[in-house]
Amino acid sequence: MMYVGLSKPADRAAVEAAFARHAPDARLQWGEPAWERLGENDAADVFLTVRSNPSEFPFRLDIHDMSGRDAYELGLQLARELSIALQCSTVCDGTLHGPSQAPGWCIVWIEGRAFLGDDYGSVFFDHSDDDSEDERSRLGPVKLIRPLDL
Repeated sequence: MMYVGLSKPADRAAVEAAFARHAPDARLQWGEPAWERLGENDAADVFLTVRSNPSEFPFRLDIHDMSGRDAYELGLQLARELSIALQCSTVCDGTLHGPSQAPGWCIVWIEGRAFLGDDYGSVFFDHSDDDSEDERSRLGPVKLIRPLDL
């Protein structure tokens, strides 16, 4: 699974156009995969779901790609493309670009420009509906570390 957080709503046409450009063979379906029926003549191999997130990226596009594509690279391409198409900020997994093996690294795209980010302690990454007000108050935005040339 991969994700793209967006600062603007995930426009279906823009998402589908990004897939057409970076994974033209992807067969998309909006909505959660029916795990118990997966593989039973299912026409889709990519399932897309938009969820809300109470952060600077209030829309989270969850992508379940069952095809075996390189999810990390595709996530980078989709996040970059959507940040340009929607003229917004996006965030995606950036663990392979961080200075350590820690899984908290992300890539923040601001209208196509890449920044290494740290999402530990952020509302985007660490928020839970069960958080108390005190726990919620300790969370902040994703921290931008430095620009990246990707």
